[in-house]
Amino acid sequence: MPKRTLDTAYMKEVSKGFKAVFNNALESINNDYTKVATEIKANTITVNYSWLADLPSMREWVGDRTLNELAAWNYAISKKDWEASIKVHRDVIEYDNLGIVKPRIQDLASAVPEHYNTMVFGLLEKNGDCYDGKKFFAKDHEIKGANFSNLAELELTAQNYLKTKAEMGRLIKDNGSPLRVRPTLIVVPPELEATAKELFLAEKNENGATNTLYKDVEVLVCYELTKKKAWYLLDTSRAIKPLILQINKSAEFVAQDSLEDEAAFMRKEFRYGVDTEDNAGYGLWQQAYANIPSE
Repeated sequence: MPKRTLDTAYMKEVSKGFKAVFNNALESINNDYTKVATEIKANTITVNYSWLADLPSMREWVGDRTLNELAAWNYAISKKDWEASIKVHRDVIEYDNLGIVKPRIQDLASAVPEHYNTMVFGLLEKNGDCYDGKKFFAKDHEIKGANFSNLAELELTAQNYLKTKAEMGRLIKDNGSPLRVRPTLIVVPPELEATAKELFLAEKNENGATNTLYKDVEVLVCYELTKKKAWYLLDTSRAIKPLILQINKSAEFVAQDSLEDEAAFMRKEFRYGVDTEDNAGYGLWQQAYANIPSE
């Protein structure tokens, strides 16, 4: 392949082509985090999510409207800055070997949903504080003066699934009316994949009888989980999902490939990358239940 003479116009076309490869790859990637997290577009560094506690119910309209007063919650998520970058040697572009750069640009795109997955699913095991000041998974969440739990140590079995599902179904709002929580998704580590599929994706059980749990919930195998026996039931049917992904700045492809750049002059390098501004946090604890047996 003859050596190409690089100029400003050609480098602009190269950069434009790499950006198109990045954007096309980004759009084609399946994102597991979207199943469990509500994506919130934010235009401030810190967003207060105290409104999560507001679970209104219909009432007979007699006199003035009744406006719910939020409890003195203070739960906020602040954005963080993230980046990933690669270097491309000038010879690669001068000798028109752009084909070997394409998969590297596609990998840059893959790093974005991987980053989101890591943040979102990492919250399950991190178990930080949520809007009521308690750990997201705790045995002493309070509603109307009574304690409710969304944490236990049960193994994944049909009986334990039904017990956990029933406990989630007993949750109430502050006015005492049912919250009507119904799990739609079970999140498991790879070690529990076979067990979960047998429970929820097999039409018949091992005795040949109809499996009453068939497709009762969707199964999501999460490779970010490290606890081999832990399983999580989530109600993802509502507008607000159990977890929150706050996007302050969507993934942006950036290039430092001007012929006048210092890296190009000194080291014959062009640089390409992606940066985002985002963070993740907890939604309603009522929509999630963790069973974490001892290993």
